[in-house]
Amino acid sequence: MPRSTISNRRAVHFDKSLELRNASNPAISSGTAETGVDFPVRKQMKYTAAVHTTGYTGYVATTAEWQVAIEVSATLAGTYVQVGIAPLPGAGGDVLIPLDGAYVEDILATAEFIRARSIKVGSPGNLVYGAYVSPC
Repeated sequence: MPRSTISNRRAVHFDKSLELRNASNPAISSGTAETGVDFPVRKQMKYTAAVHTTGYTGYVATTAEWQVAIEVSATLAGTYVQVGIAPLPGAGGDVLIPLDGAYVEDILATAEFIRARSIKVGSPGNLVYGAYVSPC
């Protein structure tokens, strides 16, 4: 994600090694699963997936929108299971997806990797977004 300035200061801690998608990556036109990141998802009490978008055209709540799902897996190239999801605002902004290690462990007891996956609902415009995990 780009470096913070006084006008875009982050509300949660940013660690480059926990970045799920760089906000400066090109826009996407269809749903895309990012590469997983090694993170002890089961051993954290509470943590957050922070997602930022600059906005997109064609937004209509529930029928033409982008969503970001947070998924976990036991291996990097394994089968990922969704543990959180949130719609992204068409006007842009930040979305925080709260996560909990005990909840993740109940869903996938061997989870070691986490990733973001964008989901296109209907036909909104292209999406630019960044996402990262914050252990606070």
